[in-house]
Amino acid sequence: MSKFRNRLAWCLTGAGHHLFESVEVMEELASRDFEITIFISQAGLEVARMYGLEKRLRSIADGSYYREFVTPSDGASCSKAGRLLMRMYQALIASPASANTVAKVVRGIADTPPTIAIAQALKGGVRVFMVPTDGETEYETETPHMVDRLVCEAHTCKECEPLTSCPTGAFELVEGMGHIDLSKCIGCSSCLRSCPFGAIKFRVKVKARSSPIDLENVKRLSLIRGVVVLKRPKDLLQKIEELTSSR
Repeated sequence: MSKFRNRLAWCLTGAGHHLFESVEVMEELASRDFEITIFISQAGLEVARMYGLEKRLRSIADGSYYREFVTPSDGASCSKAGRLLMRMYQALIASPASANTVAKVVRGIADTPPTIAIAQALKGGVRVFMVPTDGETEYETETPHMVDRLVCEAHTCKECEPLTSCPTGAFELVEGMGHIDLSKCIGCSSCLRSCPFGAIKFRVKVKARSSPIDLENVKRLSLIRGVVVLKRPKDLLQKIEELTSSR
């Protein structure tokens, strides 16, 4: 076990499922004086941004020592992941862990900040907790901002208020109806608040099914020495408490 104070490495990947709960758990641990370094992939950064969570994440990992926000732009080698080899963290958490990330870990591929950090943690003997997005055959997830075109089509607006209120140009008109370019969206909800007819939806619950290969990869993940697979981000609180109290 590391002789250093409570420090966690947190990996974020390109998944919306479990994302809000993961951030809530992260904030809870930060309030308990855990230093959290975030290792985020490019897809993870884009997803966090479109769900409006980037500001909250950068508040947790504010750039101070051991509270860095590590992105692909910090270099392909992800040098800060070397701390895990030196056991400078109590644990590494990957939540949410996308199906793509799980597949890479199972096959030993390390080419993003999260997968490089996980590889270094396993080499260094740091406990790894992972919350896969595709651990169950069926699950319920939430959407980013979207336009209900049926509502939009039912109203002929002389001026589209979401179009004029969007600060990034993500909201646009396609064939006369609203559309959100998620690559530009920062999840600010200005479009949602400004539409008088409620055509903009956010965090709509949808059913999803995991593919057989993704389910198999989660099983393989659970067999890797040093990896603990959990169902929900909230399960992390007890695991981290047990880990730190045993020092």
